[in-house]
Amino acid sequence: MSKLKDKQFMFATIALIIGGMLAIQFETTNNPITRDTRDLWELRADLEKEKQRQQELNEELQRYSELLNKYKTEGKDEKIEAMEKALADLKKQAGLTTVSGQGIVMTIEPFNDELIGVDRPLPQIDPDMLRRLVNELNRYDAKEISIDGQRIVSKTPIREVNGDIYINNEPISTFPIEIRVLAKNNEKLHQKIIASLAVEEFIREDFLVESAPAAKVILPAFDKEVKVKFMKPAKEET
Repeated sequence: MSKLKDKQFMFATIALIIGGMLAIQFETTNNPITRDTRDLWELRADLEKEKQRQQELNEELQRYSELLNKYKTEGKDEKIEAMEKALADLKKQAGLTTVSGQGIVMTIEPFNDELIGVDRPLPQIDPDMLRRLVNELNRYDAKEISIDGQRIVSKTPIREVNGDIYINNEPISTFPIEIRVLAKNNEKLHQKIIASLAVEEFIREDFLVESAPAAKVILPAFDKEVKVKFMKPAKEET
């Protein structure tokens, strides 16, 4: 009887933790990012907080997977199925699975000099321009985003290295750059983003930005290795 109570308590605890993590992730992905008015040090501090939050999420995912593997050996029941579904939902919200749905497809490329009759050097994209575009998409209720085949999650770095733009530590390919976005209302998102300040900035820098609604858009999973820095071995409970 005591063993049964211990197992019920364990299930209740796991369910409570999963609910808390889902609430945190929901808040992270559904609160749009407004235009930054913070200084460099504040931005760095917020970035570290976001990295820590993603780290904690990944640690929880690993913990739940281990618990599920343990209880599967004792027999599968409705509670375990519910936990598996919660774990799958959590992975989806963390960007660790391939997702699809209605959305928009954007392309960014330099203006064709032959059409405008001007011979100019190839324009360069600043990583801040891409960050602002991601911020604007989030403001207009984008659900999920990928750039050049790289899934954008809370810990995704967008930076310049030796003149090249890297996303998730991978260099972006040659033009055009393709951006895929899932949205609840793809027509509304298309209309808002094509008239946004972020797109105007690309146009001022001699880039052509195009957007089109799509009935089905497929985004890849975030497939990079998650480095765990703060985990310690836990003592086995007796």
